[in-house]
Amino acid sequence: MHLVLDADGLIKLHKSGVLTHTVSAFRCTIPRAVYDEVVVRGKAKLHQDAEVIQRTLDGAVAIMSVEGRRRRDFGLGAGELAILEVLGQKREAIVVSDDRRFLALLTEQGTPFLTPSDIVVILARLGILKRVEAQEALERLKPAIRAAAYWEARQALESGGSGHEE
Repeated sequence: MHLVLDADGLIKLHKSGVLTHTVSAFRCTIPRAVYDEVVVRGKAKLHQDAEVIQRTLDGAVAIMSVEGRRRRDFGLGAGELAILEVLGQKREAIVVSDDRRFLALLTEQGTPFLTPSDIVVILARLGILKRVEAQEALERLKPAIRAAAYWEARQALESGGSGHEE
């Protein structure tokens, strides 16, 4: 599975404690704009997470520079627009995001996506995370995600299901 992560997905995977597992288990790409947003600007603003995220990404994730040909429409930021460019080159990729506006656009375009809570469920189903580890990761995510997404993922973990329904 090839994942393309936006800033929201990247940060939430880190906060849940599963970013390292994710980049180890899957081929992951992030656009340079996302890296700059999370790591470069994060470090400039003295966000401690930025340093840890950088160490996790280094050597494990492809950082892709893309042309900024897309107009600033759809109300999206530079990172999401860069992901749309990446998808033009890597059609098999699945986007990881929890940005509702971006997910609505991806749904409209028929582009596959997963949320950070979906990734937690998938890691558990693959046996990369023990069920209790996945539940703990989901609890760390709970304050940052929609209640419906939390309960859907929790139910999927309890039943052994996949989590995200498209």
